[in-house]
Amino acid sequence: VTGANGFLAYRLCGYYREKGYQVVGKTHRELDFTDGEAVQKVFRTERPDVVIHAGAISDIPACEKNPELSQKVNVEGSRQIAAACQETGARLVFCSSDQVYMGNGVAEPHREEGEILCPPSVYAKQKLEAERLILEIHPDSVCLRLPWMFASDSRDTEEHGNLISNVKKSVEAHEPVRFPVYDFRSITDVWEVIRNMEAVFAIPPGIYNFGSENDLSTYEVVKILFSSMGWDETLLEKNEDAFAGNPRNLRMDMEKAGRVGIVFEKTHNILTSIFW
Repeated sequence: VTGANGFLAYRLCGYYREKGYQVVGKTHRELDFTDGEAVQKVFRTERPDVVIHAGAISDIPACEKNPELSQKVNVEGSRQIAAACQETGARLVFCSSDQVYMGNGVAEPHREEGEILCPPSVYAKQKLEAERLILEIHPDSVCLRLPWMFASDSRDTEEHGNLISNVKKSVEAHEPVRFPVYDFRSITDVWEVIRNMEAVFAIPPGIYNFGSENDLSTYEVVKILFSSMGWDETLLEKNEDAFAGNPRNLRMDMEKAGRVGIVFEKTHNILTSIFW
């Protein structure tokens, strides 16, 4: 597992070790996966059956600020991982992003096939390029388009983008929080992703949406969170400016994953089951 100290990968490593898997997690300090020789050395030593490539520069502003570095990590690094998997015969599971659906004008939940993808951000472009490159180099790969994930548990280190911990911190400080009403995303519990990952080891290769279906706006999702936690709802404000002229839609259709037996709870059901 690359990026082993990341939001998803850290939890994934612990979960599958407890299930009895022999898990080798590599942080950036332990493996620079942009270095082809270093990757080959690790693969020759470990002889992995499955590689989950979760390492990336996922901070969107950071990618915009330094596209050369993020290209090296997000695309060229993925190339090295795919080449090593092809050489050793390992199944590659690539952690892609729902951001690839950004800006294509589709109003319904997105499907993996049949849409024209033209994402505006550097990060999303790089994820899309990496998907295509990986499947070209190593056809026995699975590319998972992952949504915005949250976790009800917490770690000692601060985690980028964890919806629940970020809102909780603001509430505890009695600070108002604003969320957009014209933003629609497949917001998903990271543990749903982790539990469903085992099935990915054996499904047909290709691209899959991998998260919860959700028809609620981001504001409506956070409102459920406030209600479930018993927080002061006067601290929650509507952001009616963001995406007002062109609502953002990153909702994902999960039919393809469902056909291979992978099922996610809907966002609303997850939040109510966790906290009620």
